[in-house]
Amino acid sequence: MLFLICFAASRVMSQSFTVDDLLKLSSLPSKDIAQFMSKKEYSPHAGSLDNNLIATIFNENAKARKRDSLNSRSIDLYKKDDSKYFVLHTSSMNEFMDGKSQLIKEGFFYDTNLNPGQDTSMLFQKLNITIETLTGMDDSLPVYSFLLKKKELPDPRSIQHAEDLLNFTSHQYLVGFFGESNVKKDLYYFSDKEIRKCSVLFANTNHQAVFVWGDENNLCDLAYVLISNESPTLSSQQYSGFISNNEWQLKNGLRPGMGINELLKLNEKDFEIYGNQSEYAFIVKPDNSGKIDFRKFAISFSCNNCNNEKLLNTSYIKATDVLQEMLPMHVTNIIIFSKNH
Repeated sequence: MLFLICFAASRVMSQSFTVDDLLKLSSLPSKDIAQFMSKKEYSPHAGSLDNNLIATIFNENAKARKRDSLNSRSIDLYKKDDSKYFVLHTSSMNEFMDGKSQLIKEGFFYDTNLNPGQDTSMLFQKLNITIETLTGMDDSLPVYSFLLKKKELPDPRSIQHAEDLLNFTSHQYLVGFFGESNVKKDLYYFSDKEIRKCSVLFANTNHQAVFVWGDENNLCDLAYVLISNESPTLSSQQYSGFISNNEWQLKNGLRPGMGINELLKLNEKDFEIYGNQSEYAFIVKPDNSGKIDFRKFAISFSCNNCNNEKLLNTSYIKATDVLQEMLPMHVTNIIIFSKNH
């Protein structure tokens, strides 16, 4: 038993840099990084990464390498766009496994379908921090890495229009900005046969927005944002209270609840809507010949007491014809597509 205790203690002492240290490093002001790394017995030098990025690379100094000659470690620091990156490389599989266990203890969200003891490539998320685990080879030796990305939170004043919500590319990033009480995990009824995981901002309020993810397991990789008065989510179906008209508005003035006459004025040109003979009935056809680029959005209408079968039972309808027949068509759903999808 004493042998096991001493062995465990020697392992802890030999780890000159851990995942906890990486998290602490990411929280430090730039002016304090050099001193912190010096205390951890690391020395800096300049280096280059892919995409012409210049990084500061910290390597263990001679004293640290002498204390643990069996393993090697290094840390890369660089900045790209609105994010800072901190990368820990180690040759120790034990340290790699310990690091993943520590992230789970720290409350990082991850895909529970994966086995941290077996799956090497994983994504851990917490607020505006993501940590990706990676494995590779360097001079025929294994290298295990933790790539920490810390994304800056936007200025609250910059979140004014519905398109601004595209900045939030994961559930955890939403939580980091709006607070956990305002962001809920939910189920989105994509069709009668397909249900997808989603996140809902300000559920069952007049500022509700639904975030549909490309990666459902990790709740990230934003596919699109849905702004609607009738959101097809589980929480909406279970809610029996009254919700006033959704107040999110696009920069071009488009908003849920507006009539087809208002949309015609905004576009300054006629547009077409799929008719009842199409699987996309009551959705605006993608087009960018007017003021609004309908290719960036999917806009659907509702029409109560619309009994004009001659006009509606076609493949598509002109908006001006709907207006001329005085059909009460109103915008129900606005889907704003992410640039990556």
